[in-house]
Amino acid sequence: MKHSDLDNAMDVMDAYDARERGETQRSDPHTRSLVGTVEHFFDRIDVAAIKLSAPLKVGDIIEIGNDEDAVRQKISSMQINREDVQEAFEGDEIGIKLKHRVEAGSSVYKMR
Repeated sequence: MKHSDLDNAMDVMDAYDARERGETQRSDPHTRSLVGTVEHFFDRIDVAAIKLSAPLKVGDIIEIGNDEDAVRQKISSMQINREDVQEAFEGDEIGIKLKHRVEAGSSVYKMR
């Protein structure tokens, strides 16, 4: 595992722990870029339908929402039309399983 991968994993765990404790985590806007918008969240299966405005791939770390209640996690899998894909591009509509509920209309950012 590379040092940067370990740092990213630690950031994800810190964000998850803070969220579980009811704390918020603000990210530096210079460390993320807009990649899409949540179109719908399916409560029963905890999946967000996201319309992409930039490429995204499995392994990327995303942040969804605003500074007060952002959800951050690593993409472990994603689908287009119920088919697993490793990468998706601008204009694609993807489904990603999330650990926390998000609101339709929320911005989706890729962490750098």
